[in-house]
Amino acid sequence: MKFLAYSFCRTIELRMMKWAHIDFANRLWRVDIDNLKIARKHVVPLSDQMLALLEEMKAITGQYEYVFYHTGMHQPYSEEFINNALDILGYAGKQTGHGFRHIASTNLNELGYMGDAIEKQMAHDKKSSIRAVYNHAQHLDERRKIMQVWADFLDLLRDTGEVVDFQTARQQIEGSLTKQIQTSLSDINSSALVKALLDKGLSNRDIKNLLDKN
Repeated sequence: MKFLAYSFCRTIELRMMKWAHIDFANRLWRVDIDNLKIARKHVVPLSDQMLALLEEMKAITGQYEYVFYHTGMHQPYSEEFINNALDILGYAGKQTGHGFRHIASTNLNELGYMGDAIEKQMAHDKKSSIRAVYNHAQHLDERRKIMQVWADFLDLLRDTGEVVDFQTARQQIEGSLTKQIQTSLSDINSSALVKALLDKGLSNRDIKNLLDKN
C-alpha cells in the first residue's frame, strides 16, 4: 500500500510489476504491461522511499517473477485484495486503490509543479508504442524531483499527523534536499560527489548547476 501511495501508479501496474522491470542502477521502474485487456509502457522514477520498499520486498519475493507476489496463492495480488485492504484499514467508501492517483494529481498541481511533467508521470497516454515510451521519458529530470518531493511530503503528513500547507511543505522539502547536497559538496571529493548525486537521481544538468553555484 505504501508503494501505491508513493508511486500513484495504476493498481494493475503495481500488481503486474516484475523484478525484471526494476532498473536499480538508474532508479527507474520500466512499466511494461501487455495482455488482452491493457497495454502500457512507460517509466517511473524511483524515490528513496520506493527504492527502500523494493529492497524490503526483494527479501520476500526476490526469487519470484513478480514483486508483489502472493506466496500463499502463488500468483500476483488481485485488484480486490488492494481495495479490501483499504476497507480493513478503515477507508471503506472513502478510498480506493485508484484514488491515490487523483490525490497525487490534485496536490502536485497545487504544489506548483510543471503540468506536462505531472501528466507524463500519470501516464495518461494509453498508446503502447515506441513513440509513447519516448513521450513518457520526457521531463524525466522534473519527474524525478516530483517523485522524491511527493514521497517526502507523504512522510511529512504521516510524521506530523497534521494538515500541511502545500507550498510550505514544498519549500521545506526542497530546502532540505538542497542542504543535503551542499553538505555533500563540502564533505566528499568531486568524483565521489558526482556519483552520489547521480545515484540520488539528479541529472547531469542539475549537477553542473550545483557545482557552478558552489
